[in-house]
Amino acid sequence: MKYIITAIALIFSITAFGQVASSTEVPLPVSQEDKNKPIDFLIVYKNPDVMPDFPEGISAFRTQFQNAVDTNAFHPENGENDLKALISFIIERDGSMTDVKVSGSNEKFNAEVKKAVRSIKDKWKPGKIKGQAVRSRYKIPLTIKIS
Repeated sequence: MKYIITAIALIFSITAFGQVASSTEVPLPVSQEDKNKPIDFLIVYKNPDVMPDFPEGISAFRTQFQNAVDTNAFHPENGENDLKALISFIIERDGSMTDVKVSGSNEKFNAEVKKAVRSIKDKWKPGKIKGQAVRSRYKIPLTIKIS
């Protein structure tokens, strides 16, 4: 059990710190009229000027996730030793998490990860554009090695 939790912590830390603001999308040049354009608070932004941040950093989120996930709730299928998923959620303007989605090949694993993420009630510092809090999507890749 200790080895599984240690593996989760190690993999989650590597993947959480692997999130980079770079994107395959080429940013469009900002024209003068775009700078004066008002911010649409209903749009979910992918790359705000200031990315959302968890209070006390992503390591605190990782710790809460590790405490919330039940490693006994899922088992590898078809002899797989690595369980992979992509966690995606929206950070609202008030810092709450909504629209939690988990995509991966193991449905039981996905369900447990989604449950663990939803159980984290601390609010994030929202992303900002032009100093204004905006809705933004946050993605975290996750890999857990099962032995």
